[in-house]
Amino acid sequence: MGTWTDDIVEAIELLGGSGTYNQIYASVASLRPSPLPRSWKKIVQRHIQNLSSDSSGFKGEADLFFSVDGIGGGVWGLRRAVPATPLAADLSPGERNPGRIAQTTYRILRDTRLARQLKFLHRNQCQICGIALDVGGGNTYAEAHHVIPLGAEHCGPDVAENILVLCPNHHAQCDMGAIELDLSNIRTVAGHSVALASIQYHNAKIHGRPPSSNRGSEASLVE
Repeated sequence: MGTWTDDIVEAIELLGGSGTYNQIYASVASLRPSPLPRSWKKIVQRHIQNLSSDSSGFKGEADLFFSVDGIGGGVWGLRRAVPATPLAADLSPGERNPGRIAQTTYRILRDTRLARQLKFLHRNQCQICGIALDVGGGNTYAEAHHVIPLGAEHCGPDVAENILVLCPNHHAQCDMGAIELDLSNIRTVAGHSVALASIQYHNAKIHGRPPSSNRGSEASLVE
């Protein structure tokens, strides 16, 4: 039996890198001999929050755990378990603007810590079709889509409630306003929910905008 921190880390690893408090409790209990202290669940909570910069209880020591929704969200993950996003072969490590990919339009792919955490929680499964794109080497790939775009025209918030984890095809379709979104058909996981207001904005302002004769022929920025 290790320290509480060691056992919590191992318990979350056994869950695949993230889990709800109840899942973490069960996993910790399987690692530690009985009987457990009467307040052992509070000990687990305290250790997680003390070692997460997402928590107001962070002690400034090792930053081991993350929570997309913070305290109250009830889902915690291991920061070290969140994989880096695979880099496309045509983007060298020295590329000046590796987040911008030239297509018929220019799509900005943001690889922030929040985006990586959300993709990890969903195990890179698209929230519309459920596909986790296989990119070889045991890796899968998905993209983070801001439902209300971040650009000046829309000024959407860079928060979890405004982000969908999507496969590249559905990301492009959402960016172009080609599909309507239905919250009841969007796949969810514990720890991440999308705001109805964002979905309604997409349907009214992005999907519902008048067709443009030059859409697809001129470069534009979408996020």
